[in-house]
Amino acid sequence: MNSITLLGAAEIREIADQLDIKPSKSLGQNFVIDANTCQKIVRLAAVEGNDHVVEVGPGIGSLTLAILQVASRVTAVEIDKRLAARLQTTAREHGAANNSLSIINDDALRITKLPDSPTKLVANLPYNVSVPVFLNFLERYPSITSGVIMVQTEVAERLAAKKELRHMACQVRKRHGGAMSP
Repeated sequence: MNSITLLGAAEIREIADQLDIKPSKSLGQNFVIDANTCQKIVRLAAVEGNDHVVEVGPGIGSLTLAILQVASRVTAVEIDKRLAARLQTTAREHGAANNSLSIINDDALRITKLPDSPTKLVANLPYNVSVPVFLNFLERYPSITSGVIMVQTEVAERLAAKKELRHMACQVRKRHGGAMSP
């Protein structure tokens, strides 16, 4: 495990204030403020030392730092320019190596190429784009073997209930030799 420190609630609020950011409903933003929750997500995603994790929606960087404690590389895809511009500074201030984090300031739906093939996917997705982003990444990056996708309860219930969505996601994985569990 790398010697990277995690953000606390007070520091998250301070960075948000500096950037004049209030979580935006239109972008589906919410910031994870509990370090233990971040570390639990990393464990659930089965992140290991040699992994290249693609993180969609890193926000202020709470989860990014927890991923960097374990993984060798993270590519963060952030749509908000202010958050994307600040993320590298936050990572460096908390002990991340300069070459361990790549940041792409773009809409995850428009991502067609990443610097390297990711092995894990961690995403905190807003309601309106969760399914398209999820399927886009599974289709484009067959190297992804596992991950954690955080969505609103309504989306999770929809995904679990709709056989055709589960079937599509499973078909994408089968084409690339991967396994997927609901």
